[in-house]
Amino acid sequence: MAPMRLSIKPIRTCIVCRKSESQSQLLRVNCIAGEVIPTQGRKSLGRGAWLHLECGYAAIERKAFRWAFKLEQAPDVSKFTTFLKERLTDMDAKDMKLK
Repeated sequence: MAPMRLSIKPIRTCIVCRKSESQSQLLRVNCIAGEVIPTQGRKSLGRGAWLHLECGYAAIERKAFRWAFKLEQAPDVSKFTTFLKERLTDMDAKDMKLK
Protein backbone atom coordinates (compact mmCIF):
# COMPACT_ATOMS: atom_id res chain seq x y z
CA MET A 1 0.00 0.00 0.00
CA ALA A 2 1.36 3.43 -0.95
CA PRO A 3 1.94 5.90 1.89
CA MET A 4 -0.76 8.53 2.27
CA ARG A 5 0.38 12.07 1.52
CA LEU A 6 -0.81 14.89 3.68
CA SER A 7 -1.46 18.24 2.12
CA ILE A 8 0.17 20.87 4.30
CA LYS A 9 -1.07 24.40 3.74
CA PRO A 10 0.67 27.44 5.20
CA ILE A 11 -1.04 28.88 8.27
CA ARG A 12 -0.76 32.57 9.17
CA THR A 13 -1.87 34.54 12.23
CA CYS A 14 -3.98 37.72 12.13
CA ILE A 15 -2.05 40.62 13.71
CA VAL A 16 -5.23 41.87 15.39
CA CYS A 17 -7.29 38.94 16.72
CA ARG A 18 -4.37 36.44 16.74
CA LYS A 19 -6.48 33.68 15.14
CA SER A 20 -4.58 31.29 12.88
CA GLU A 21 -6.03 30.75 9.41
CA SER A 22 -4.97 29.56 5.98
CA GLN A 23 -3.53 32.21 3.67
CA SER A 24 -6.73 32.24 1.62
CA GLN A 25 -8.69 33.52 4.64
CA LEU A 26 -6.37 36.44 5.39
CA LEU A 27 -5.21 39.60 3.65
CA ARG A 28 -1.48 40.30 3.37
CA VAL A 29 -0.22 43.87 3.62
CA ASN A 30 3.25 45.33 3.21
CA CYS A 31 4.83 48.52 4.43
CA ILE A 32 6.61 50.17 1.52
CA ALA A 33 8.24 53.57 2.07
CA GLY A 34 6.26 54.08 5.29
CA GLU A 35 2.90 53.30 3.68
CA VAL A 36 0.67 50.26 4.35
CA ILE A 37 -0.36 48.69 1.05
CA PRO A 38 -2.44 45.53 0.43
CA THR A 39 -0.36 42.90 -1.34
CA GLN A 40 -1.58 41.74 -4.73
CA GLY A 41 -1.10 38.09 -5.55
CA ARG A 42 0.22 37.20 -2.08
CA LYS A 43 3.80 37.96 -3.07
CA SER A 44 5.69 41.15 -2.52
CA LEU A 45 9.09 42.24 -1.37
CA GLY A 46 9.74 43.08 2.24
CA ARG A 47 8.13 42.23 5.50
CA GLY A 48 4.44 41.40 5.34
CA ALA A 49 1.65 41.21 7.89
CA TRP A 50 -1.54 39.14 7.73
CA LEU A 51 -5.00 40.10 8.97
CA HIS A 52 -8.68 39.40 8.43
CA LEU A 53 -10.40 41.99 6.26
CA GLU A 54 -12.87 42.52 9.12
CA CYS A 55 -9.96 43.29 11.49
CA GLY A 56 -8.64 46.10 9.27
CA TYR A 57 -10.12 49.06 11.15
CA ALA A 58 -9.13 47.55 14.50
CA ALA A 59 -5.54 47.25 13.22
CA ILE A 60 -5.54 50.97 12.43
CA GLU A 61 -7.05 51.92 15.81
CA ARG A 62 -4.63 49.72 17.77
CA LYS A 63 -1.64 50.85 15.71
CA ALA A 64 -0.92 47.19 15.01
CA PHE A 65 1.00 47.98 11.83
CA ARG A 66 3.70 49.83 13.74
CA TRP A 67 4.26 46.75 15.86
CA ALA A 68 3.96 44.25 12.97
CA PHE A 69 6.45 46.09 10.77
CA LYS A 70 8.76 46.99 13.69
CA LEU A 71 8.63 50.71 12.96
CA GLU A 72 9.53 53.62 15.22
CA GLN A 73 6.51 55.65 14.11
CA ALA A 74 3.09 54.75 12.79
CA PRO A 75 2.98 54.20 9.00
CA ASP A 76 0.62 56.02 6.63
CA VAL A 77 -2.60 54.00 6.38
CA SER A 78 -4.57 56.25 3.99
CA LYS A 79 -4.36 53.87 0.99
CA PHE A 80 -5.21 50.92 3.22
CA THR A 81 -8.24 52.78 4.64
CA THR A 82 -9.48 53.51 1.10
CA PHE A 83 -8.96 49.84 0.19
CA LEU A 84 -10.96 48.75 3.27
CA LYS A 85 -13.86 51.08 2.46
CA GLU A 86 -14.07 49.74 -1.10
CA ARG A 87 -13.79 46.08 -0.12
CA LEU A 88 -16.22 46.24 2.79
CA THR A 89 -18.74 48.19 0.67
CA ASP A 90 -18.45 45.49 -2.01
CA MET A 91 -18.99 42.79 0.61
CA ASP A 92 -22.06 44.56 2.00
CA ALA A 93 -23.53 44.88 -1.50
CA LYS A 94 -22.99 41.16 -2.15
CA ASP A 95 -24.59 40.23 1.19
CA MET A 96 -27.67 42.32 0.38
CA LYS A 97 -28.12 40.54 -2.96
CA LEU A 98 -27.92 37.14 -1.29
CA LYS A 99 -30.73 37.88 1.17
